[in-house]
Amino acid sequence: MNPVARRYAQALYQEADQAGSVTKIDADVRDLRTSLADSRDLVLLFESPVIPNDKKTSVVEKLLKGNVQPLTLNFVKLLVQKDRDGLLPEVLDAYQALRDEVNGVVEAVVRSAMPLSAKETEALTKTLQQRTGKKVRLQVRVDEALMGGIVVRIGDQVYDGSVRHQLAQLRDQFAQRAYVSMN
Repeated sequence: MNPVARRYAQALYQEADQAGSVTKIDADVRDLRTSLADSRDLVLLFESPVIPNDKKTSVVEKLLKGNVQPLTLNFVKLLVQKDRDGLLPEVLDAYQALRDEVNGVVEAVVRSAMPLSAKETEALTKTLQQRTGKKVRLQVRVDEALMGGIVVRIGDQVYDGSVRHQLAQLRDQFAQRAYVSMN
């Protein structure tokens, strides 16, 4: 994680905490992360060195004023003024990671061959919470290349229960047995 982005994220959290508006800032951060993920044009605006800061500030004012807390608006404007607006996605991710750490939440990225039902999602969440001892936020993606089963990534740990993985293990076992029987 970018140390500069982490410092800005910590500063935002500290200001939100002092103002007693952490929950509201958390919501703003979630909304901004979603907006940036959904709008490549918005990301390009912040990353562009050609667009002057006053124009960026004007766009930020028009887009965010009344839609986010004043602290969030001022924070984004500060990033623009300090020429750190290109870091906005990383700062927001760092803020979310910081809040998750404080709240004992881990994010599990799940790849599934088919969409999971609500019941399956609930059961998987419960199992992962028992295994990790933390609250789990699932991010489920369909990946038809798996053929069946699921792959779960939590941080650096991967749990591979896909049919593709199981077939590869079976193939390796057969290859080892064939090698052993030839000797």
